[in-house]
Amino acid sequence: MPKPLNFKCLECSRHTTEWAQTVHGEHGDSCWNPKRCYDRRSFYRHRSQNSMAFDGEIVSLSPPDSYYAILYLYKDSGEKPLHALGAELWLGQKAICKIEPIHCFGLTASKIKAFSQQVLQTFSEKYQIFLPQYKEMFELSPQLCPLRPCPLNSDRNNE
Repeated sequence: MPKPLNFKCLECSRHTTEWAQTVHGEHGDSCWNPKRCYDRRSFYRHRSQNSMAFDGEIVSLSPPDSYYAILYLYKDSGEKPLHALGAELWLGQKAICKIEPIHCFGLTASKIKAFSQQVLQTFSEKYQIFLPQYKEMFELSPQLCPLRPCPLNSDRNNE
């Protein structure tokens, strides 16, 4: 029996190699392994062409559009403190609203949780929808923090 598809690898294969190395490399979730990822990404990108078992017509369907929120946490792995957080609201396959990341220096865990709930409430009120929780949470390296000035980036003195 064949191995089941790894949906994380399937999604990753749809992006550029640079994106994959940033999100899944040493500054991301550390999933990237150059010994297997190049071949695996190629397999997932070309798997429909490689599959000779199906000779029928392929029909493409768009998934139903639904709202969902994604939370981005900029932090090192382990028990390290949260550096920054941001969020996006998506409708189907398109991002429609973004909360710019904020630095979390000096914020307690309860204040961070309250802020993240406030983000969900803001999205819900703005688009008259019900968002009880985040659909996904991505942990990104603090080195990828987009905020400037930022204490982790040496260019803070140039601004």
